[in-house]
Amino acid sequence: MQMQPLPHILLILCSNIMLLPLVTAHHDTEKMIALFTQRIESGEASAELHYRRAIEYRILLQHPKAEADLRQALVYDENYTPAHRELAHLLAKRGEQKLAIKSARHAIRASGNLHERSGAMILLARLLAVAGQPEAALRHCLDAFELKPSGEVEWYLLHAELLDANSRPNERPEILAAGYSATHSIVLRNAWIDALLDAEKYKAALPVIHRELSSSRLKGSWRLRYARAQLGMGMTTDAGLSLALCLEELAKRIHPTRPDISLIAERGLAQALLGQIDAARSDLNRARAGGADSWMIATLERTLSDNAVKNGK
Repeated sequence: MQMQPLPHILLILCSNIMLLPLVTAHHDTEKMIALFTQRIESGEASAELHYRRAIEYRILLQHPKAEADLRQALVYDENYTPAHRELAHLLAKRGEQKLAIKSARHAIRASGNLHERSGAMILLARLLAVAGQPEAALRHCLDAFELKPSGEVEWYLLHAELLDANSRPNERPEILAAGYSATHSIVLRNAWIDALLDAEKYKAALPVIHRELSSSRLKGSWRLRYARAQLGMGMTTDAGLSLALCLEELAKRIHPTRPDISLIAERGLAQALLGQIDAARSDLNRARAGGADSWMIATLERTLSDNAVKNGK
């Protein structure tokens, strides 16, 4: 039975309902700013209040006001770690890496407990990686794990990324497997399988791939992983079929105006593996513009780079 188009008024109502959470959040943020401003101006000013108002300004993308509040927070308490951390984030977004790194180092020195200190070390590791200092970044990442051996999901992803940046990619599967064992995170499980494929350990990756293909409702990402394994084992024709099925599913799932960036990255990788290089590069640029995390597009970047070397470009 063919679906009939929604009446115009119903479409308007649906659109308004979808916008409600965003509008409400916007108004709630402005109310919080007004509340913090009233308290600050009534004589209750403190590092915490200026920091909390800075967070609200940041949500509204009012970065100059957020920075002013963070600096004021540090006037009240130069060792207020959350303000140092948030200031480092703002400076990094503005491209001022040296100042961001300086703020992160301040955050480490000002930390009042192991949780704060380890978190600040991870922040510094991320900033050093962006600044092109992967060796120093890896050292600080490992220092954070020394303080908090259980780590967090994002830490394991960063650790694996830094191993790759330090030309130690074959160590990534072990780190991500340990992270998955410690956290039971699906994100880390998937990253572990991807790392096995990157390391050409195809047979080690297949049991999980087969299990997910048989049980998952959405199979696109697992068909993509299966295709990578098939290509690695010389099963070119089978890989082509897996990639075609992957792209067919992604075409249905990717929203034309509000796409999920992870799906764009997956589509780009599938296209790259099929030799559709221009389309793959287009999706890579789109994923970057959408703010994709580096781990999300690493395999796509590597595949395109390998292709360029192979073709002498």
